[in-house]
Amino acid sequence: MSVCLPAHALASVRAGDAAATRAYLGADDAYELGVYAEVGARVAATEARASEIGVECPSALAFAPRDAAFGELGEEAEATAFFAGVAPVRSALLRLAHAIEHLTWSNSGLTRLVRAEGAEERAVAALALPDTCADIAAWKASGYVALPQSAARFLARRQDIESLSFVGLTEESREAAIMRLLRPYETPAQRRTAKRVEHLEAQIARRLTAAGAIVNGKLPAALGVAAL
Repeated sequence: MSVCLPAHALASVRAGDAAATRAYLGADDAYELGVYAEVGARVAATEARASEIGVECPSALAFAPRDAAFGELGEEAEATAFFAGVAPVRSALLRLAHAIEHLTWSNSGLTRLVRAEGAEERAVAALALPDTCADIAAWKASGYVALPQSAARFLARRQDIESLSFVGLTEESREAAIMRLLRPYETPAQRRTAKRVEHLEAQIARRLTAAGAIVNGKLPAALGVAAL
C-alpha cells in the first residue's frame, strides 16, 4: 500500500504544511548528500583524534582503579574521538539547523521533533571537546579520587544531546519519527526524496558505526588497559 496520498487528498493539504514539508525535505536532502561526501573525512578525523590521545598519554590508565570514574573517562575518550569527526561537517550542520529550526506544521508533534533536530544539530556543531589526557592526569593527581569537572560537564552535555535523538517509550529514532509524520504531506516526488534521505542516513550510520568500533577497539590498548 502506498504511503503517499492520492491527488485529491494532496490537494487538501494545507499550504503551510506543504511548504514546510518541501523546505524540510529539500534541506535534509542537501545535507545528507553533502555529509555522505564527507564520510571519509569524518572517519579520518575520528581516527586521528584517537591516535593523538594514544600518543599524548600512552598507557595513562594502566594503573588506574577500575571504578566509575575510570569508566567515565573511558567514555570521554571514545566520545571525544567520535565527535572529532564532526569538524568536516560543522558548517553543514549549521546550515541544516538554520533551514529547519523555524518550520511549522499543523501537527504540533512534528513541529517539536523538527525543532529538536535543529537544536541538536546546533548543539553538536558547538560542542567543545575536552582534553582527555589532561582530565586523566588531573584524576591521577587527585589520587584517583576526584573526576575533573571538565570531564563531568562534557559527559553531561553529550547525554543531553543524545537524549534528543529518540522519541517515546519505544525509543524510535527522531529522524524515523519525522519521516513517518511527514508522509501525509508528501507528494510522490517528495516521497522519493525522503527515501533517498533515509538510504543515505543508513549508509552514513553504517560507515560511522564501523569506524567507531575500530577506534573503540584501539583506544584501550593505547591507554594501557584491556577495555574501557
